[in-house]
This record gives sequence, C-alpha cells and structure tokens, in this order.
Amino acid sequence: MNTHSVGTELNIEHVLTERYEQCHAGYPSCFYQYDVKWPGSDLTTPLDAVKDGWYIRTNDGDEFLGLGIAKQWDFSSLSALQSFDRERLSLIEMGLRPNTLIAGGWSFSSSRVHDDLWDAFSFSHWTVPALFIQKTANGVFAQLTLFIDRNQSLNEILDYYARIFDSVTHPISTQSLKPIRSQSYPSAQEWIKRVEDAITTLKSGHLSKLVLARRVDTTFATSPNVGNILKRLQYHNPSTTIFAIKSQGHTFLGATPERLIAVHNHHLRTMALAGTVPRGKTTEDDRAQIALLLSSEKDQREHATVVTRITDTLSPYADLTMPKRPQVLTLSNVHHLWTPIEGQLREDASLLSLATLLHPTPAVGGEPREAAIEWLQKYEGLNRGWYAGGVGLMDLQGNGSIWVALRSALIRDRTAHCYAGCGIMQDSIAERELAESEWKLQAMLNALGVND
Repeated sequence: MNTHSVGTELNIEHVLTERYEQCHAGYPSCFYQYDVKWPGSDLTTPLDAVKDGWYIRTNDGDEFLGLGIAKQWDFSSLSALQSFDRERLSLIEMGLRPNTLIAGGWSFSSSRVHDDLWDAFSFSHWTVPALFIQKTANGVFAQLTLFIDRNQSLNEILDYYARIFDSVTHPISTQSLKPIRSQSYPSAQEWIKRVEDAITTLKSGHLSKLVLARRVDTTFATSPNVGNILKRLQYHNPSTTIFAIKSQGHTFLGATPERLIAVHNHHLRTMALAGTVPRGKTTEDDRAQIALLLSSEKDQREHATVVTRITDTLSPYADLTMPKRPQVLTLSNVHHLWTPIEGQLREDASLLSLATLLHPTPAVGGEPREAAIEWLQKYEGLNRGWYAGGVGLMDLQGNGSIWVALRSALIRDRTAHCYAGCGIMQDSIAERELAESEWKLQAMLNALGVND
C-alpha cells in the first residue's frame, strides 16, 4: 500500500503506525492533524469516489470539501443535538485544532411515513472529515485528520486512509445522463387535493400558515454523477449556497437560497425568505413579476409571519436590525421576498442552540409551529427526510453557518428524489401552488439535465 501521496511529504503509513503505538491503553482514541498539499483544483469531483463526505460552496464562492470520516456523531432529535455543544469543546482537548470544521445537518422532523429512502441518514449527523480542503480567493488549504481507535486494527485504519487518498488521485469521470422516467409523489392531482384540505384548515382559524412539500423522482439508466450535478447547480444557481452531504454512498444535495443562521465572533446573521413569483421571460416581464410580488397581499402576509417568528425567537438573545420593508431576492428561476436580519449576541448563545430554536421556521413548516408540524405529520403523507431541515458547518469554537436545505434532492442509486414545498395561506389557490412548486423544482431538474 502506498499512502505517500496527495502532494505531501508526509508518509501516512509511517505516521499512522507510530501514532497507533503512542495511543496507549490510557487513551483508547486520539486525534492527530497535519497540513498537506492539495494537488487538484476541482473540489466537486472527489466526492463521487467516497462513501461518506460533504461539500459546501457559499454564495461568495468559498468552497469546503470533506472526504471520509475521522469522527462522526449521530443524534436522534434536536434536543439531543444541543448536547453536541459541550462535546465540541472537548474535542480541542483531544488534539483537534480550534479551527477544525465539522459539517452535517438534520431532518425536517420525525415522520410518520415509513420508507427506506433515508435509511443512510440518521435524524442528525456531523463529521470531522479524514481529509479536509478549503478553497478561497486567498488560496487552498488542506488538512489531514487521523483518528486512532485502538478498537480497530492498524491495518483497518491504514486501508481506510489509503482509500480516501485514492479518491483524490483517481476521481470518477463525469457523464451526461438522460432520464428514463419521472414520477410525482403524491400525484399532481392528489397534491392539489392536499393543498385544498390545508386551505380549509387555515380558514377554520386554528392555523395561519402551512407549508406543503411534494417529491418528484427521476430515474436514470445509470447512477447520476454527483460532481457533475454540483457543477451544474453552481452554473444555474450562482447566487445560492451549494451543498452535498454523502452518507453510506447516498447523497443529499441542493442549491439553497436561505440561510437559517450564521454566528461569527458573537455576531449573528439570518433572514426571512417567503413569498415567491417566477422570473419573467423578458426584462419587462421580469419587472412586472417583481411589482406583482411586492404588491401581493398574500405574499406580504406570508413573509411577515416568518419575520415575526424569527425576531420573536432571537430578540431575547440579540439586538436585531433589519430593513423596514421586504426586499426582493432574485434567483435564476424565481424572485423571493427577502428580509436580512442581523445583530450582536448579548449572551453566550451558540450557533446550534439558536438554529434549533429557529427550526423549523414558518417558511418551511407553518404557524403556529407545533400545530403546523402535527398537521403535516398527519396529512402531508410524505417523509421529507433532510429536505427543509438544516445543513451547515462550524468550527470547534462555535463559529459557522447553517442553511435551510431547500431546492434539493436525494441521490440514491439510479434515482434522484427531488423535493419542493409551498407556503399555503387561506387565500391560496391550489393550482397556483402546484405551479409554484414546479418553478422551485427547476433548480434540481436543470442540474440533473432533465430539461436539456
């Protein structure tokens, strides 16, 4: 086995053997980290060659890639996830650098619909990658993290890291695929019926908003190439955050316009994003669509619901500032009403604690939150998995960003399971909501080449 690669002078086999012997009985597991040289330029391609990893490209162009797992944590609920804040700090004492990045995410909610689509993903999991690469305007940084566990044999550990390096030196080539069939879950007519049921519920006065999701499955002759999809997502959606979380060979990826929350040096940033119209086909049509969005009473009320929930949730922790009126966020296929919100934290609230307080916002669940989730679990008839949950990354000091996992798909074997949702108000029109869900699905369908 040759692990003397990846553009580094480090002999991984020698280092692993030496560190394995040093990790004596008093310390059954240990971390060791080394800076290495990254020989490649494309950070999307290697993800296809590993079973586990992640990729995030922020809307300002910074890229983050994690290959393999040095350490992974799984959680069964959002409340259990909050305990990770305590463990995060202990990792520094175990030998990890404070700027080490951990990436992962969580499900929208527990679902009463049982299927095997999301079996490779626990409710929430986070990983320190075996090999981490960061690419910014200032250059490329790569870091190797060795996790020595005396419960594993030295050969098992050596073989695992050899496979990680092989994914870098022997990437899988990309290919263009044509879909062989597509199917909607539920069917378009059944989904319209569920929207009408939601409108009836809203008119009763017990709820003010519900967000209904649907899924469109597209099957190909062979498995889609993740690196190729990520490139196309970047091309078609340059102003969004591109993400991919790969677990046990299955990949959840997307192009999300919505940040749930970011915390850096005790300063938080978040946003309200609700209210949607499609892009116009001409410049004049596009301006007319923006004017329609800004004048729509239904969209303004939907947006105000999200703003109120976010500010009510975060005001105890920070002095918030925001524009007085919603702005318009323009994407490749839609316009959204958008209100950026930020503030300085008044107390030591963490990224994860604030994220779990905010999730799910009315933009993806409904209002009031608990009643909306209960209705969706009974009547939506869909296991969302990680769709409309949270995905993101953070360092061991608690700085990082979490995004809402929208405009996304689960790539499982030869099928891409694409998700979209719409905010339903009592004056919604079911057929128009179906059309809106089709606009939102275009982000993934274009990336998959379905519309070529």
